[in-house]
Amino acid sequence: MNTHSSSSEGYEPGRSFDTLLVRSFRATDRPTVLALHAAAAPSGFVDCDCATNIDLIEETYFRRPQDHFWVAESQGRIVGTVAIYVHGDNVAHLHCLREVDDSVDHEIRRGLVRAAASHAQYHGCLKLVVHAPDQVDVGRATEFLHRLGFEFSRHRQIEKRSVLEFYLNLYERPELLPTDEKGKPHALQNAR
Repeated sequence: MNTHSSSSEGYEPGRSFDTLLVRSFRATDRPTVLALHAAAAPSGFVDCDCATNIDLIEETYFRRPQDHFWVAESQGRIVGTVAIYVHGDNVAHLHCLREVDDSVDHEIRRGLVRAAASHAQYHGCLKLVVHAPDQVDVGRATEFLHRLGFEFSRHRQIEKRSVLEFYLNLYERPELLPTDEKGKPHALQNAR
């Protein structure tokens, strides 16, 4: 992963999740992303103003390496988006989580959230604040983010929006376990 680039082109390689490709936003994606956000936004409300500020995506999410905007692509078609914006004190805010209305399963949302959570961890974020769509299942979100290394802290409503707060679980991260002289975690040696 190139952490020094500030352009959306070539910032990060795409991550493939089975038939789904999660990749960086490109300027040519703008019309499709605008249509997706306009169609998916609750009436009278646009989360993080992604639809109204579509021209500011590159300025907002590619100015610094810790911020980013992804699209999910399936069979050559953009089917979802997600963005991370890091505020002071290593707090990553997950915004612009959208997926096409005709998606039957949650593969799109899981792929997008996985990419964003991994990015937040890579950049040392200890807290992840999810600005969730209204139809979010808090239990499923909590379980999924737990598997990605985040522990649920609280759920609240801010201006009719669901906001979920998670903290990075530093105690269950295998890469932080004590290691032997060969670099293998002690806990894994005892299990063999």
